[in-house]
Parts: sequence; C-alpha cells; structure tokens
Amino acid sequence: MSGLERLEAISLILTSRCNMRCGYCYQRPKRRRSSAWSVVRPALDLVLENGRRDFGIAFCGGEPLLEFPLMRRAVEYVEKTRPPRKSVTYHLSTNGTLLTEEIAGFLEEHDFRMQLSFDGVSAAQDLRGRGTFPALDRLLDRLRTRHADFYRENVLIALTLTPHNLPHLAGSVSYLLRKGARSIVIAPSISADAEWDLNRIGELDAEFARLFKRSLSHYRKTGEIPVGIFRSGGDVSTAKRGTRPLCGIGRLRSITVDVDGEVCGCSMFAGSYTRIDSPVLQRRLAGMSLGRIDDPGLFRRYALFPAAVRRAGIFHRRNRKRSAYGRCEDCRYAARCFVCPASICFVPGNDDPDRVSDFCCAFNRVSLKYRKRFLRA
Repeated sequence: MSGLERLEAISLILTSRCNMRCGYCYQRPKRRRSSAWSVVRPALDLVLENGRRDFGIAFCGGEPLLEFPLMRRAVEYVEKTRPPRKSVTYHLSTNGTLLTEEIAGFLEEHDFRMQLSFDGVSAAQDLRGRGTFPALDRLLDRLRTRHADFYRENVLIALTLTPHNLPHLAGSVSYLLRKGARSIVIAPSISADAEWDLNRIGELDAEFARLFKRSLSHYRKTGEIPVGIFRSGGDVSTAKRGTRPLCGIGRLRSITVDVDGEVCGCSMFAGSYTRIDSPVLQRRLAGMSLGRIDDPGLFRRYALFPAAVRRAGIFHRRNRKRSAYGRCEDCRYAARCFVCPASICFVPGNDDPDRVSDFCCAFNRVSLKYRKRFLRA
C-alpha cells in the first residue's frame, strides 16, 4: 500500500468502556462507546494490503474483552484472508477480570502476546480495583497450570506505580515472581503529579533498592531477569541530547484506530477517552490528526505527520525539557530516559510543552540508577 511503508503495527480500540474505575487512569471521561465492524474491517484491510511481511495488531480499550466477539471476528477475518507469506502477531492489553477459560484458549490458539494490568499484592491491587485481587490471583494460577507455555512465554504483567502503591512495589514484584511471572513491566502513572510529594524521591529510591536486591537474588538463582527495567539492550540514539525526541511517535511505525474510526499516532491521544485540559496543549496537538481510517486523505496526512509532530513542540527539544528535579540536558540519565511525553499533557494546570511530569521524572532517575547498578552486578 503506497505511502504506508513505515507502518509496522496497528492498535484497535474496541471500546472506551471499562468494567473497572482505576483512580489513576488517564482515560477520562469514561464514555460508553464501542467500535463496529464497519470501523474494524477497513483497519484490518490496511494491515492485509500493507507490503510488510510481519505486522502487529493490538486490541485495546477501555477493557477490550468487553468486546471479545468483535476481537474474535477480527482475528478470524485476518486468518482467513491474509496472504500466505504474511505473518501477523496479535497483542491484547487487558485487566484480566473477564478472562474466561474460553478466552484463554483462544488467545493461546492464536499465539497472542498478552499484557495483563495487575499491580501486585492485595494492598496494591485494592488501590486499583477493590476486591479484584483474589480473581487475578486465581487467574495467574489457572494460566500457569492449564496454559503453562502461554503463561511462560506470552504473558507480560504490567504494574503501574503510583505514589499510593509505592510502599508495596518490591513486595508486589516478589509476589509475582513467586507466581512464576517471566516478564514484568513497571511504569509510572502519567497522571500522578497531583499526589506526588517531591521529597518522597528518597522513599522511591529505598523501594527500588529492595527491588534491586530481590531481582539480583532471583537472577543468581534462576538466570532470569523478569523485571524489564533491569534488562540490557534498548535503542539509544546517537543524536545529540538536544535533538533526540522523547519518543518515536514521529516515525509513525504504529497507528491507533479509535472506536469511531478516527486515527491518531498514539493511543494516549485517542479522543474517545482522553481529554487534554490545557487549551494551549490542545492547539499544539490539533495538527496531528490523521482523519478517518477509511478516508483516502489518510495517506497524505501520514506522509506529513512527522512535520506535524515537530510543530507540536511536545515530543522534541529534549534540551529544553525540565521538571522540578532539574533540566533534562543536565541529567546524567538523559541518554536512557524514557519519560512518556504524553505526561506533559496531564500535569495539573500545565500549559508548557517543555514541563514534564515530576513523578515520571523521579521514577526514571531512580529506576535508571538501579538499572545501571544491576547491569554492573
């Protein structure tokens, strides 16, 4: 398909609805909207007609398993119509509370990569969704017993760190390791600045010190490094700190299709569930719209998208970015920093495209400090 050669993956927001109400969720306001086959099929056709031999399709929400019949229909359509030499990898992001044995079998059959949002021990998970820990605890046991290979190779557990569940971080990871988790991603909430006390960075450091010791002990016993932060590798640009963008959105290797068919460069900016309070930042992001998935003008806007990202001024100019902890260009971890630039849009009362989240900054400074220490050890 001419003009979309860079595209490697597509995310389909099946619904903006969710059966949970996590206090730190950036998806607001909650609207009861779901996608339709008339939206999903053109997106799948774009995948099937794309010239790449390997392609990724991600199903997300809201909670995508609220629309499991639509997801199953999409997979069956792709498997029936894809060219023989085209390989498609399926991804699912879910809170796991609706994951029945039937669904687990379907995911395993089609070799899904599943990201399970689960914050760990009961005290931490209750802050996310009260009363959901027992069901997810049983889910891990069920997957580990009945779908052992799938659980070991295809399930990634995503733990969202907030100022409130911070005291449980090391304990939650220890619990997940006992449950046989092989891949654990820890990410800071991008909407936590209102609750974050700058002086708690020492507490964050102490909790990461405990996590460091537990992970190092686990590695020495098993040879495994489940916690993603401590793994080696990762792309580090050779560009100067001042010019390297904060993320790869400008390369547009992936696009997101919202429930109404509107296309955006990142799911963080999907209109069905994201509201940017700052009119200033709204205007900066407005030029990044890609239009509808079935609009022929998509190809032209796709080609112009990198320039629109630069004009927005949120994703570039690393040398001008800063938090309450200092300027990014002065940070020793700038070359490895992975602060999500979308967090700029969720800092309360912020109109400055160069003002990054204090909580995300603190998380990156501390986690990268212990990452370096872990790799040396």
